[in-house]
Amino acid sequence: MKRIILIMAVACLLGGCATYYPVKVNGYLDPSWPQQHLRTGSSFCVLADKNARNPIFEAEIKSKIEALLTQRGYVLAAYDKADFYLTFMYSMSSGKAVADFKPVFYPAEVGTVRTYDSQGKSSVSTVTYPGYTAYVPYRATVYTSSLMLDVIDAGLLRNTKEDRKIWIGDVSYTGETADLRVLVNYLLTAAFSRFGENTGKIVVIDVKGSDFREKGVIK
Repeated sequence: MKRIILIMAVACLLGGCATYYPVKVNGYLDPSWPQQHLRTGSSFCVLADKNARNPIFEAEIKSKIEALLTQRGYVLAAYDKADFYLTFMYSMSSGKAVADFKPVFYPAEVGTVRTYDSQGKSSVSTVTYPGYTAYVPYRATVYTSSLMLDVIDAGLLRNTKEDRKIWIGDVSYTGETADLRVLVNYLLTAAFSRFGENTGKIVVIDVKGSDFREKGVIK
């Protein structure tokens, strides 16, 4: 029985049984910007990279960003009308092999023991074996997926060509999942949970799959 539990525990560690993804978010707001945040109701134009290697994936991400902007009360506008432009970049590392130990807790178990008295008469007693923690070694390959969001003063860029970034969101996740098309949902959900804020440091956002479905990032 204990061997079965151990095998299941290792499978969880290697297969990723976690119900959430801890995503790191660092938000930078221009200190000279007169507001402490990006005012709700402002208009945005999301700019995709026309030279993207995968224009279909690029369009998918743009659509998700637009859905999140409107969900947060912003307005989508044409290039020549928008208050802000939003650009984005994404990437995934090639993978890194890691070895570590993970704690696995084994709960208390109830068992029976047979005892004998001085006359040789046997009896059966119920005993409880205490729970304990074992450290299980494992090896895995982890990947770091990254997303960078830039909010640019659109009017200033149109009128003077000055590329002034109002807010920059630097988002990343490191884990065993290597599918960026899936992970970008978690990255976007975490980024927009602190959108327009100056976080002051890295903030870890635990994102579940239900989070981005409820927010309309994916159907």
